[in-house]
Amino acid sequence: LDHVLFVVVDQLNRGQKFITKEKDRMELVTLNLKAGEKAMSLAAFISSASYLRAGIDLLCNDHWEICYDLSLQLHNLYVEAEYCNGHFEEVGHAAGVVIKQARSFEDKLRIYATLMKSLAAQNKLHDTMQIGFNVLRELGVQCPSPLPDKSVAARDIMKTSMALKNKSKDEFLNYHEMNEGSMTAAMKFLQI
Repeated sequence: LDHVLFVVVDQLNRGQKFITKEKDRMELVTLNLKAGEKAMSLAAFISSASYLRAGIDLLCNDHWEICYDLSLQLHNLYVEAEYCNGHFEEVGHAAGVVIKQARSFEDKLRIYATLMKSLAAQNKLHDTMQIGFNVLRELGVQCPSPLPDKSVAARDIMKTSMALKNKSKDEFLNYHEMNEGSMTAAMKFLQI
């Protein structure tokens, strides 16, 4: 069935210039998104980026207003696919589009995370950290500036480790789940 999806979408993309109805174009956009998602799940990143780019190119000029969620999904996944392909310049360009068009800061979090991975892969660690700190600050997390010495961080990690080491499994499992919105968002952003 997955193979059929790729064949159908490939054929429709080849004939997309003959699709005149907006409704039909939007169905093809959605099919490209599905094919791009499926290709990503199969680690076929070049194919995924191709489907997602085709979907983006089929969108109407004011797509961010008309079909915001679909536009955001396509662009987020496209940026992730291009990151996996090592096309870092395209990652930066497409991420900039999402950052400019996103309606809320929460809608930018996924793109910031991918942008940070892209910058880190290029060994641009200062830029990566700067974006990370800015995002955390926006989420309400106070980060020390300048960063503390490594020995201070190591001491704090050891202190936390020792505090947890003295807890039984039952005590640890009885801790309340974090429910503070900004801290939960920050932890998700940091992928902790």
